[in-house]
Amino acid sequence: MENKTSKYFKYAIGEIALVMIGILLALQVNNWNENRKKETLKSEYKTALINDYTKDTIQVNARLLRNNLRIERINAIGDSLTNGHYNNLESYLRLLNNELFGMRVTNVYNTNSFNLLISSGKIDLFDKDLRKELMELNRLQTFEKTVQDGNKAYLFNFMLNLGSKYPTLGSPLSKNKTHQLLWKDAKVNDLPRDLVNLLGQERYTISRYLELTNDVLQQTELVLNILHQAND
Repeated sequence: MENKTSKYFKYAIGEIALVMIGILLALQVNNWNENRKKETLKSEYKTALINDYTKDTIQVNARLLRNNLRIERINAIGDSLTNGHYNNLESYLRLLNNELFGMRVTNVYNTNSFNLLISSGKIDLFDKDLRKELMELNRLQTFEKTVQDGNKAYLFNFMLNLGSKYPTLGSPLSKNKTHQLLWKDAKVNDLPRDLVNLLGQERYTISRYLELTNDVLQQTELVLNILHQAND
């Protein structure tokens, strides 16, 4: 009886050990599968983020170049106004019609991948340092857009007021009787001053855009560098 009990006990221990080994192996395989899925998902998000931020850098660099050129043009127009190169009503009208309002200060950032990371809670796939830089980039993008929306609204309101003060801008005054009638009560002597003020407001709007967008660009390039290194 003792021998049989001992055999049964050893057999039970063996069965338990086999079951435990099976469970541990199953857990190990499951963990491996879960980790593989996470790494695959992480890689997909990395690729998507790299694509988004690469597109952003192309867009932003093009806008920065255009607006730097616009600043140069505004300065040149200001110098011409100061030096009296625009000395009659027709020349001012041509300036209003052909030379003003050349800025492009609206950035449309590619945020779909980042927003999906946040809404799905998958941001934790990335390490703490990268998460910090991603959040900082989003903050800078949001801040830039908020400030520029306000600056553009102020500038466009300025332009609307100017349009109501000087009707049908750009039409040949001497050949258009309707235009002459509309301009009858316009304070033409104020036009040079109003143009200088408009150029000053546009210069401020663009300068602020350049400053904030450069901050976004630097942060975007930093995030891209981290993402590329993580892929290596």
